[in-house]
Amino acid sequence: KQWYQRRVRGSGNIPAGTVVDREITHPIFFDFYLNSHAGIQGTNRACHYTVLWDDSNMSPDMIQLLTFFLCHTYSRCTRSVSYPAPTYYAHLLCARARTLVNGMVDARGNRLDWFKGSPDIAAIEQRISVERHSVFRDIAYFV
Repeated sequence: KQWYQRRVRGSGNIPAGTVVDREITHPIFFDFYLNSHAGIQGTNRACHYTVLWDDSNMSPDMIQLLTFFLCHTYSRCTRSVSYPAPTYYAHLLCARARTLVNGMVDARGNRLDWFKGSPDIAAIEQRISVERHSVFRDIAYFV
């Protein structure tokens, strides 16, 4: 299957939008490979997707197409990316949360000195809760 028909000349890569959902996939589970981006340099690597739970009643083709379209919604790139944008945003958000928990900076980028010594989970949760309500009330938070 291929939704995007433009051929990439000279790179030798498969075109963006190429889906493989037969022959090399699991015989029982719903999984597929999707090459969602054109190779700019080097060799493309298709992502492997496994549907763990599906209560949307969408056809496999529609799930694959939705996955392909979500690869075009990443705001930090003008081209399609290798996997869906929500996963990029989740990765960025987890990196931000890690710096908050480690006590390096708050949401505005100011250095914090409240986390010293052994981690006290209750103190960390309380501190993040206070910062979330006080900081995000006045500013927009971009990932």
